[in-house]
Amino acid sequence: MRGELRYANSKRFSRVAWLLFWTLLLGLLMYGFYQLVSHIQMRSLPAGQIQLSVPYSKYLVGEPITFTIKNNYNSSIYLSNDCPAEPLRVYRQENNLWVRIHDTASISDCPTENRQIEVPANSSVNGSFAPWHNLFNTPGKYRIVAYVEYYDALPYQDFEVVAKYVPLPKPAPVTPAPAVPVYTQPVVRTVSPTTTTTTTYTEPADD
Repeated sequence: MRGELRYANSKRFSRVAWLLFWTLLLGLLMYGFYQLVSHIQMRSLPAGQIQLSVPYSKYLVGEPITFTIKNNYNSSIYLSNDCPAEPLRVYRQENNLWVRIHDTASISDCPTENRQIEVPANSSVNGSFAPWHNLFNTPGKYRIVAYVEYYDALPYQDFEVVAKYVPLPKPAPVTPAPAVPVYTQPVVRTVSPTTTTTTTYTEPADD
């Protein structure tokens, strides 16, 4: 009887030990899987900030407009290259609304470019709208927006395009008319002769 009781206790202890072992093993597997998923998610969805900037806040019509995208992540980011379409999304303000506009560059301006542009960590890339001649040919307020894969926010930059100043033509110099001599008619004054009357007083003779 005592041996049977000892066997039963040993069997019960073995079951508890196996249950603890499998519970611990399952917990370790779940923790490892969670760490793996978190690592993959951090690599595909990096956290950080992307800055988009332009050199000036105001441009003249026809003046070249450039931009810079800076990657402040600790990993690379990728930009889509849709050439001959414009490199960034471009909007113009019309009636207090931002309206997207488009232009197409020449095929010769983007012959063998990669469709994805890599920007390493803590680095920047420069671009230009020079091949897209009709994007900013109208005076107004513009907004450019950068789209980055796996980045929720949309960095943007606003600027203004103004018409060129055309100076007014200078008036032709006025040539003064030649001076006309003015002749003055001399005034001739006639002096009338004065008639002098002489009166002779004769003293009366004494009587």
